[in-house]
Amino acid sequence: MSTTEAQISVNTNLQKQDLGNLDLENLTPLSPEVISRQATINIGTIGHVAHGKSTVVKAISGVQTVRFKNELERNITIKLERLSEEKLRALMRSPKLLRDFEAKLEEKRRNTLVSHEPPTFRVRNYKQRSVSVDTHLTSTSARSSSLGETQPTRGTSTSPSSGYDSHSECGTSIHGDQKRRSSMPRSRVFSSTINAITYSPVVKKRNKPESDNNLAESESEQTSINKRKKLKQFKVNKEYIVERIESIESINGNPIFFVKWFGYPPETNTWESLNNICECTLFEPFIESRYRLHEFIITKITTEIELEIADKGLIFSMTNLQIDDLDKYDPLALKADLILLAQFRACRSRNQRETEKIRKRIIDMMLLKPVYYRRKQQQNELQSFQDRMNKIENSAPITVENLVDLEVIDSAFNYIKDSFAGVNVKIQEDPPIGCKCENDCAPLSSCCARMAGSYFAYDKTGRLRIKPGEAIYECNNKCVCDEKCVNRVIQRGRSNNLCIFRTSNGCGWGVRTEKPLRKGEYVCEYVGEIITSEEANDRGLTYDAIGRTYLFDLDYNTSGESVYTIDAALYGNISHFINHSCNPNLAVFPFWINNLDINMPRLAFFSLRPIKAGEELTFDYVRTDYENLSAAEKVSCRCGAENCRKVLF
Repeated sequence: MSTTEAQISVNTNLQKQDLGNLDLENLTPLSPEVISRQATINIGTIGHVAHGKSTVVKAISGVQTVRFKNELERNITIKLERLSEEKLRALMRSPKLLRDFEAKLEEKRRNTLVSHEPPTFRVRNYKQRSVSVDTHLTSTSARSSSLGETQPTRGTSTSPSSGYDSHSECGTSIHGDQKRRSSMPRSRVFSSTINAITYSPVVKKRNKPESDNNLAESESEQTSINKRKKLKQFKVNKEYIVERIESIESINGNPIFFVKWFGYPPETNTWESLNNICECTLFEPFIESRYRLHEFIITKITTEIELEIADKGLIFSMTNLQIDDLDKYDPLALKADLILLAQFRACRSRNQRETEKIRKRIIDMMLLKPVYYRRKQQQNELQSFQDRMNKIENSAPITVENLVDLEVIDSAFNYIKDSFAGVNVKIQEDPPIGCKCENDCAPLSSCCARMAGSYFAYDKTGRLRIKPGEAIYECNNKCVCDEKCVNRVIQRGRSNNLCIFRTSNGCGWGVRTEKPLRKGEYVCEYVGEIITSEEANDRGLTYDAIGRTYLFDLDYNTSGESVYTIDAALYGNISHFINHSCNPNLAVFPFWINNLDINMPRLAFFSLRPIKAGEELTFDYVRTDYENLSAAEKVSCRCGAENCRKVLF
């Protein structure tokens, strides 16, 4: 006996109804087709309820609810409203009014749903999204895809793509004390995860804290403002602690991690992206433990990929890669991908799209791996040179940077602070005379410069006041003034922070200032090995063969040939790395302090104009008063200045 027949036997007032044979004009609330407080209509499917005749029956019943049965014999109860007789007749006469009435009912139903929706806070959305992601990750054969299902317990995590279950009972979950993670609200933590990973459309909708777009459009403006205020009030900075990383799985070929938060129930566990979790102190031990768990399969995978790389002759190309991108390489990220691929293989997954994406990423990282370790070795060598350099010259700090290639500072180069004498060269350190200025040394006093027949070099701020080509005579050991004398600028040392960097225009290493320089500021001294001119001629032939020279003639005494030359090829300071420019911002000035030998001046760099922070420092290698002794073939200039001579020397 069917369910309808059973109902007829119980209630004699109930008659079997057929909408096709129903006389709508003669129906009243007291008709036998309409029973007290409810009307049961035997129709095919629940979808038919929305059609016209059923709506008319609901309308003319004059009761609050109508209960329908679908083809599965399930009761569906719909709330109704009472209508007047005039309204009923109008609806029965006009199909257009009937359609408008249906639309009005539907709109009212939606508005009712929106108005009764409780205000939602960030934490609530956070939990709902966690459940949604977990539901999306679950295999359909194992669990229902309904969003209303609960999350897995702490002991077991689902297997999104690989289907490879991960159990904490196996000893692979990583525990720890209160390991700290980035300080951000949990809603922001998970939203960044969602943005980093592509989910199904359902999850994308639930990811929006403003709820469904259609519902949001029907809300009033005041409701939206109040909701935003509540959400804004809830955004507080709070530090959350990772208690345990439960498992690693894959979404669209990207690794994600199931995280248990300290002090929160398992229902609030979330799936976090690699970028979110890689800084956690529990991340490395978790990866290492899972790597050991799948080590047998991982060994096979790496062997296969290495053979493929060798057979195809694959090499890493740095053509389109910035060198600083190598610093972003993470060996643990490579291990995470190997673990994912091992899980896919262990469960014999047929998901070719994700496995191929992971495999390609593994190949790229394996090609990048040797270059990464070369980069690490380079950084260690540059750091070692930087530390040694700053230890020798304990003035303003100097940094070393290479963001262009994998070159390092020549290991044959020795950093020194002061020039030293070569073979057959003697440097005098005992000046025969010094000034006796009673007050501070000044341009009008009888200071060292005036005694040498020259101009006082500095103003009261210590900046240069003479023109290029003129000499500087600073106070020496025989002078009565102290070290604070305004005429001891070079002796006080370099005060500006500099950086040795690798140029991108093929000019090798260069020097830039880290702080702005004013016009006339002292930059550094050109130091090296002081050799005779004869020795310089011999060395010049060797340097010409390699197209590089660091010979600087000390020929300020124009009455004759230069007697000495500074060679900074193997011994020097930061001036060794200053490049040439046909439009330089530095100039070279000869100066004397304790050694007053006219044939052995020292050389100092001063700024010719204001120089911005980050600007490269350059000087002209081919000034008429400081010509290089080398007779090499012409070397092209790469300075790029508008007035470039195209030839260096």
